[in-house]
Amino acid sequence: MKISGNAFVVTGGGGFVGSYVVEELLHCGAARVVIYDKAVKREHLGDLLKDRRVQVAEGDVVNAALLARTLAGAQGVFHMAVLPLGLCEKDPEQAFEVNIRGTFQVVEEAVKAGVGKLVYSSASSVYGDTREGMDEQHPFNAGTMYGVSKLCAEFLLRPFLAKLPYVILRYMNVYGPRQAGGLIPAVLAKIAAGQPPVISGDGSASFDFVHVRDVARCTVLAMEHDVAGEAFNVGSGTEVTVKEIVAMLLQLTGSSLVPTYVPDAPGAMMRRVGSNEKARRMLGFQAAIGLRQGLEEVVRGVRA
Repeated sequence: MKISGNAFVVTGGGGFVGSYVVEELLHCGAARVVIYDKAVKREHLGDLLKDRRVQVAEGDVVNAALLARTLAGAQGVFHMAVLPLGLCEKDPEQAFEVNIRGTFQVVEEAVKAGVGKLVYSSASSVYGDTREGMDEQHPFNAGTMYGVSKLCAEFLLRPFLAKLPYVILRYMNVYGPRQAGGLIPAVLAKIAAGQPPVISGDGSASFDFVHVRDVARCTVLAMEHDVAGEAFNVGSGTEVTVKEIVAMLLQLTGSSLVPTYVPDAPGAMMRRVGSNEKARRMLGFQAAIGLRQGLEEVVRGVRA
């Protein structure tokens, strides 16, 4: 689907990743971008809200009437609204309501509105803890309510493919400016407070960290390319340990603090690294921002 000249709705568009997707859509010439969010974080959007092409609709993803009005006239929808991991574990019922029922509601209203395509933001959590690098055919082994809710939503899309072409994106560990939670903000907050960063276990847990602007670019490419009914891993294609991330952040901030090690929490993930080959082959996506470059940008943003 052509981005230039078309109208799009981004559920969760006021969030961390969603705000970058809005930015990328505007950069690619979208005629109208509607941010649909329960509570729009205007600090994430900044000057984007001054763009005459941007509209904001505050509402819940289970609000069928408001969704119907918002989706009217849209050619494509990016479904990014989500209850995050921590809150899913604290309140599984709300996780079901937002991540599963909310996805069904968005899909149902998109079909009624005649939307041309949907891009669904899933997560690598659907794979669970993996000892080997995984491609999109890797067995599902979600062990958290968050991962299970994302996986359920993926399967909810399948019966609608004939009426609503869709693409599923399984994000790896996304980081970058505007991020509020996760390893990198937690370490930087400790350093800023003059406290030792905390590492769980021996720090050997390893993940694929991918910059949010690369993720946004791939997300828009998934809408733009003529593919449907497919799932893609979205990562940098590189592996880094928690210990290495902490060491880089200490170096980049010029800190002499020494990390503190604590026992791993029960069920802690030890490895999750995905293959990008399918996204490269079918979407033409390749991450462009290296980890050190990306971390330097985050550190500059914290100091600004």
